[in-house]
Amino acid sequence: MFIKRIALLCFLIAIVLSTAAQNIKDLYQQLSQAKNIKSKIDITNTIAYELRALNPDTAIIVANNNMLLAKEEHYENGEGTALLNISYAYITKAQYQLSYDYTQKAKVIAEKIKNDSLLAYCLLAHAVYHYNTSNYDNAIETALQAIKIFEVKKIPVGVIKTKVMMSQVYQLKNDLPRAEKLLQENMANFTAIKEPKVKVNILHTLANVYGMQEKYKEALALDKQGIDLCSTEDMFFYQSQFYDNMANCYMYSQRFYEARKYFIKSLLIDSSFDNKKQMSDTYLNMGNLALMQKKYAEAKNNLLHSINLADNVGYKQGKYQALLILSDTYKQNNEANAAMEALRSAYKVKDSVINEKSENKIAELETVYQSEKKEAQLQLQQAELTKKNYLLLGAAAALLLLLLCGFSFYRKKQVQNKLQLQAEVMHQQDMATKGIITAEENERKRIAADLHDGVGQMMSAAKMNLSAFESELPFKDEQQKRSFEKTISLLDESCKEIRSVSHQMMPNALLKSGLASAIKEFIDKIDTRVLKINLHTEGLNDRLESNVETVLYRVIQECVNNVIKHSGANTLDISLIKDTDGIAATIEDNGKGFNTAAKEKFEGIGLKNIISRVEFLKGTVDFDSSPGNGTLVAIHVPLV
Repeated sequence: MFIKRIALLCFLIAIVLSTAAQNIKDLYQQLSQAKNIKSKIDITNTIAYELRALNPDTAIIVANNNMLLAKEEHYENGEGTALLNISYAYITKAQYQLSYDYTQKAKVIAEKIKNDSLLAYCLLAHAVYHYNTSNYDNAIETALQAIKIFEVKKIPVGVIKTKVMMSQVYQLKNDLPRAEKLLQENMANFTAIKEPKVKVNILHTLANVYGMQEKYKEALALDKQGIDLCSTEDMFFYQSQFYDNMANCYMYSQRFYEARKYFIKSLLIDSSFDNKKQMSDTYLNMGNLALMQKKYAEAKNNLLHSINLADNVGYKQGKYQALLILSDTYKQNNEANAAMEALRSAYKVKDSVINEKSENKIAELETVYQSEKKEAQLQLQQAELTKKNYLLLGAAAALLLLLLCGFSFYRKKQVQNKLQLQAEVMHQQDMATKGIITAEENERKRIAADLHDGVGQMMSAAKMNLSAFESELPFKDEQQKRSFEKTISLLDESCKEIRSVSHQMMPNALLKSGLASAIKEFIDKIDTRVLKINLHTEGLNDRLESNVETVLYRVIQECVNNVIKHSGANTLDISLIKDTDGIAATIEDNGKGFNTAAKEKFEGIGLKNIISRVEFLKGTVDFDSSPGNGTLVAIHVPLV
């Protein structure tokens, strides 16, 4: 059975391939390459959906066989979609009750398997049924249920389709502003819409609205755009509605020959698809055309044919409109009794189409419209004065806006100048600080060089000379000899002190090996019995900029000297770490500490020097200390 159904489906699809659109041929190619049965069912459902406008009878056969195949395979989603496609095909054939029945079966399956997307499309199909059978309140109510699901499931094409259908209902209820609003929302996303049939529906409905608003030029432009799209996509069924709308535009523009030509084109397409609803509309329009030309016999024949077709498909709105025009035809042909009978029949149909609540609403809107029309005459008299007032207000507003813009530009320029001045002042301050520190370091170098090369050398020479005289001088006694030796010893100590001071002022290790080596050399000279110092360095393998090395060395040197002089500590930990953020240095002792809230502690030259030097490097320095708990100095310098 499975193989037979697949073979039958392929045969039916192959029949229409010679005249099918390219998208159906592509789908058939996909079907032949599908590997599993569910994929074949899904692709066949898409083919049936596309076939409904090309050949609805074939679409029904394909969808029905696909539905039976899905049922045998227990593939409920495929079965429900096939039932919905059968419904779509019956809509094309204007067999609305059959369409409703198949949609209801699909809806039951959608609710059973909890497929919200399928359920939303079933609700939309029900709304289309209510629209075609003139139950407009039910159509809007059901459409709103569908659109909520589409929005939750984020199915934009479903939202667009539903809005188009709702706009068609509003159009038939003559609520043109609301219809146009929905259609313009869809037109804003027109280029992003992928499904040609959706584009066609938007163009057709908006063209109808423009035609009803007597915007014939705009309506005809949309109609021609729609016909071109139908030709490109091989959607000949949909060309009918564009021809019908073009004919109406020509008819109300008093171009009767063109109107009749396009009505006949529309009728030929609708009859080929056996779409009685569309045929009913076309015969109604042709009856109205004949009436406008005072061809009363032709008008009566066309209108009676329209009424008969509308009865066949339950198209109440079409029947109502045809009866109204038929009543006018009898009246103009001096058939008063027949005119009155046709009018009574029209109002009977109207009562079944629009309930009392809807009529009251329409009456209310009509009353509002009439009131607004009367008020419009008064408003016209005030319009010129209002226009002048608006012009004056507009000119005043423009002048005020110009003044505000000028003031805003002036203030902006002031702020920019202030910021530039601040930046220049900061730059000058940085340059001055840099100059002071550079001058200080140069002076240290000069003094260190003078001490080492000048005073140090002379002291060393004096020591050598005295040492040379020691063996030649006769000492009176041992006491005199010891005094001489003590003098030489003092000279020796002085030489060492001068050398030490010169090295501290400009250490060789800093010049030769970098910051870490210079700090290590500096702390190695400190007596560990007085102060034990632990040094940890990390990431300082590469040399830093000379200014950074010099300033950090002086800052750490100052901190160590402060610990020795003031803290009474016996342990000092120094950490120096370089990473991607910059250089972090900490100096922590276990001394007596101090109160960091006391302002006078920061008035001394030592701490001021530390702060100013670190700020010169755009860094930060924090002091954490309290009496009896030692002191922690934390320094961070960013590397640019």
